[in-house]
Amino acid sequence: MSSVNFLGINAAGQPASAANNANANAGERFRAAFADATERNRSAMGRGVSGASQAAPSQAEKEFLDYAGMSIEDKMFYAALASLGISKEEYDAMSAAERLEVAKKVALAMQQLTKAENTQEVL
Repeated sequence: MSSVNFLGINAAGQPASAANNANANAGERFRAAFADATERNRSAMGRGVSGASQAAPSQAEKEFLDYAGMSIEDKMFYAALASLGISKEEYDAMSAAERLEVAKKVALAMQQLTKAENTQEVL
C-alpha cells in the first residue's frame, strides 16, 4: 500500500489516482498470472509428469520431518540433551547403561527447571 501525503501525492510522487490505477493493474496482472499458473499446474497434474521422479529428501528435510513427527515430550527431551551437549545421534549410539545415566541427568535438569519456574510464579 502506498502512503499518500496531505496533497494527495503518494511517496513515489504520483497522484493518488495514478497510484490506485497502478495497484489495480498490478492486482489484475497478478490474478491473471495466478490463474495461468493454476491452470498449467492442473493440466500437468492431470496428465502426470512423464519421466519425473521425486528426488530423495535432503538431510535437512529428513531432520525437520523427524522433529515435526516427535511428541512434545521427545522434543523437550532432545532439547535437554542438547543443553548437555549431546546430540540425538550421539544419544542413539549410546549403550543402554549410558542412556540411563543421561536420562537421569535430563530428568534432574527438567525437575530443576520446573522448580525454578514454580518459584518464579510464586514471586
